Amino acid sequence: MTLAVELADHLGLESVSMRLLADRAGLPIHRLYRQVRNRSDLLSAMAEQVIDAHRPRTAALPDDPRARLEHLARDEWAMYRRHPWLLAVLATDRPPTGPAVLAMVDRFVSALSEVGFDPAEAFRAYLVLSGYIQGMALLIGRKPGDTDHHTWRSATRLRLERTGHLQGRLQGRPWLAVASQSDPDTDLDTWFEFGLHRMLDGLLTPIHGTPRP
Repeated sequence: MTLAVELADHLGLESVSMRLLADRAGLPIHRLYRQVRNRSDLLSAMAEQVIDAHRPRTAALPDDPRARLEHLARDEWAMYRRHPWLLAVLATDRPPTGPAVLAMVDRFVSALSEVGFDPAEAFRAYLVLSGYIQGMALLIGRKPGDTDHHTWRSATRLRLERTGHLQGRLQGRPWLAVASQSDPDTDLDTWFEFGLHRMLDGLLTPIHGTPRP
């Protein structure tokens, strides 16, 4: 699995196949099929390995539920930053349900339960929070070799300047002027933190007069 993860990290998930993995491992492909039944099982096993490797030590988790949720959210975000392909494996209507995946969800739901959610609410709150994390992860470049943001932004800005459309686009849109100067390579983590704090503010706000910690 380590080799498969390395291939996905360097070549992108689309390039990972049973045949390529067997070739890189120097194994007959039939031996690989003894370990995993198909590519879907391979991707699930890869996700399990990555998530298990990023499993936080219990002693390192904060006692405060909100601080723990922040810690867990940053851990998941860090996985997508390190392994962008992981998002495509987990963010589906039928995600893998191996022990490491379930344990990751358990940690979130446990913290949410401690702030007063019942089991159904805690799971819904987890889906909201995970949806935010995974939604932001869509902004992470996932395909090695794609045109990077710097090249794309420079080319787009130059095209707009040459056609005289740049000032028209910026006029009356101060947010766009600021956004045009942003750089996901350096700003993405800041954007993530901004949203994470506000997401948790909303999730942990009392609804029926009973304050949540």
